Amino acid sequence: MQLVSEVAKRSVKRRSLTTDAEQKRWSQYFTEPEVARYMAGLVTGPKSDTCRVLDPGAGTGILGFAVTERLLSAGYQSVELVAVEPEPNAREDLEKAKKQAELEYGDRLSINIRDTDFLEMGELRLDAEPIEPFDVVIANPPYYKMSPSDKRGGDSPNIYSRFMEVSAKLLRQGGELCYIIPRSYASGYYFRRFRKRFHATMSLARVHIFDSRKDAFKNDGVLQENIIVYYRKGKPEKETVVIASSAGAGDIESPRHLEVQRSDILRPTDPNGVLSLPITDADLDLMKLFDGLPGRLRDFGLEISTGPVVPFRARPLLVKKGDDAAIYPLLWMQHVRDGVVTWPLGEGFRKEERILECAPVELLVPNGNYVLMRRFSAKEEKKRIVAAVLLAGELPFDFLGLENHLNFIHRPGGELTESEAVGLAGLLNSSYVDGYFRISSGNTQVSATEMRSLPLPSMKRINAIGKQLMDAPENLEEIVWEGLNV
Repeated sequence: MQLVSEVAKRSVKRRSLTTDAEQKRWSQYFTEPEVARYMAGLVTGPKSDTCRVLDPGAGTGILGFAVTERLLSAGYQSVELVAVEPEPNAREDLEKAKKQAELEYGDRLSINIRDTDFLEMGELRLDAEPIEPFDVVIANPPYYKMSPSDKRGGDSPNIYSRFMEVSAKLLRQGGELCYIIPRSYASGYYFRRFRKRFHATMSLARVHIFDSRKDAFKNDGVLQENIIVYYRKGKPEKETVVIASSAGAGDIESPRHLEVQRSDILRPTDPNGVLSLPITDADLDLMKLFDGLPGRLRDFGLEISTGPVVPFRARPLLVKKGDDAAIYPLLWMQHVRDGVVTWPLGEGFRKEERILECAPVELLVPNGNYVLMRRFSAKEEKKRIVAAVLLAGELPFDFLGLENHLNFIHRPGGELTESEAVGLAGLLNSSYVDGYFRISSGNTQVSATEMRSLPLPSMKRINAIGKQLMDAPENLEEIVWEGLNV
């Protein structure tokens, strides 16, 4: 694929000439050539002799031309490519690639480069030119949050999901959609309405997962859970979905494969329409184990809340040092580590570790028994969920301040017992909950919403786990496994 190689070289050059500000403005991250070829290889094309292809976030053209070369080499008599790119510099490179492609393929290839806002192509307007349906849409769309006031976005929380929705609208029945996108759409709460609408008309056939968070866009330094999705418009042709995985782009041509039942990863009864993504048989077994657990936090009268102290809003109330008679501890997520809460961290910690006792009561929580959880996990941490027990009296103060990057489990109108708190924290810190969470969520953010829906064993079993861990904390994995399987 000489054309793809030449486009890739232009992408590298364009990347070096693009400032960080320009890249952020256009959300422009160029597809690696290995990834482009892999995505193009998923496309089969229609049964007719010609194929209409849409690349709605064309950039320098690598995806559109990769699939074009694939189809023409597969024997299609002609391909019509519509490439949409509003950014002037990338479009200049796109025009160069167009000339090269036309020289190579002649009248077998028709290329239309459009300088327009792709999201407006899906709108029904009196002045809009009619668009003939496409057979294939292939894209690496921009990624950034959309304002609720942006009329182009519907209720999509991010522009990439709106790109998917408009692309689906422009496809013919049976048409193919192949996107490389963040994994967040699969489980994020704010994408729930989009998922329901999208999966009502589009059938997932294949997903590719990268083990590495940085390898899919390694030359742009992007740290993101990216996946490749392949859908067909209309009812599914098979009741199974292929989930492929590779360490990164380098071994993408020889991925691992797992074929799963559609109903196992897209449960029809799930009100949020979460797409779970297991990659091994062991993952499937873990899903079945957790799906059989009877409880949720609210079934036990428990709630999970986010720490009420937002530092930039409460700045005048936060201090590094102070008279213990006039302050309360302020806990950040850095105080939660290795299953315990350590406060204060001292001089090496540059943030304020205390909040004035005159702080409004809504910023404070009574000193009691809690399970504290980090809302975010760092990229180098082995586990996504990091939890710790904080028992009443461990810190000799009447109230505590909890910073906004912490979640805390509590019992409204009552209090967690010590064994309940220890049992819950043990479960959350286990490799089993971590594994289940990774299957059902690709986020490094651990939201309160996701924790509310986490399946749990009975409170009797949680208590038993807690009591055993109080005696033998070093046996956490064995104790939790036994508790999950009773």
